[in-house]
Amino acid sequence: MSQAKISIQSPADQSADPLNLKLRDADTIAHCFHANGYAVVRNVFNPKEMEVLHSATERSKLRGLKVGRSFRQGNLGYWVDEDAHIGTNVIGMQWPSYQEPALESLRRDPRMLSLLEPLIGRNIRQIVNQLHWKTPGSSFAVSFHRDRINRRPAAEFRQLAKSYIQTATVIDPMTADNGALLVVPGSHLRDPQSEHPGNGNFVAGKVSRSYLENEGFCESDLQPLYAEPGDIALWHVDTIHGSDMNQGNQDRCLYINGYVDARACMRGHWAFIEGQSIPLPPIDVPVLVHRDDIFDHLDVEFTQTTLRPMD
Repeated sequence: MSQAKISIQSPADQSADPLNLKLRDADTIAHCFHANGYAVVRNVFNPKEMEVLHSATERSKLRGLKVGRSFRQGNLGYWVDEDAHIGTNVIGMQWPSYQEPALESLRRDPRMLSLLEPLIGRNIRQIVNQLHWKTPGSSFAVSFHRDRINRRPAAEFRQLAKSYIQTATVIDPMTADNGALLVVPGSHLRDPQSEHPGNGNFVAGKVSRSYLENEGFCESDLQPLYAEPGDIALWHVDTIHGSDMNQGNQDRCLYINGYVDARACMRGHWAFIEGQSIPLPPIDVPVLVHRDDIFDHLDVEFTQTTLRPMD
């Protein structure tokens, strides 16, 4: 990835469109993030870079299909489901950066730091490193939720609302047909009104709107984040979001990276220390991220092939 330094400009444009931001406008991105609970930054990575990244995600998916079932090795994990419509289907994986250098480079690219620094500083750990695929014809979808429900154990994350940022690098075009991310603008400013059903984020079939309704929102409150390869979406840990099935004829892959201010959490791989990017250790060096049993299970282990619970 390019090592070009990004300048931060100010003051923020208070009237900026959170769906159409540029990387150079870091203060405006931060303003939109705090005001709306999300932002979409366009053309962060160029077409040549995206060709490399797309190839990396395709190789990852093919590895999962070749094995044909869900498995883990340390923090690396593949989620493989038997879909009623298309058969064996890779819906996602954790820590693909262990296997693909291009994905490892992107997660700690200086452009990522330029997005994160105004929000959570220069010393950053990474809690989430995932690929999510929506294959045409599959029943895979993502229920509406706040990411806070996934940050467990809760006691390990201090001042979560101020210290955690979720990002998604768009690998394939994200459209109305193929299950674009849907967010509820401003939902991060409203305290939860109901209990999350707690049955996992990944679901099969049409996504229920009941959680939206219980939180006081409706269909018209949803904002789709249509985006192109190289764009990055970022959202607050308390922003309600989800996505429907892919009903188009084009794959939809997102590269999800979640970061936390290192002063607020002892878990996670380092991404940046004083603004310097930190590479991953070898896969057999255990690092406490989300698996409490990481130090006891470093070999490959096969898991259930049902849709993945929240992680």
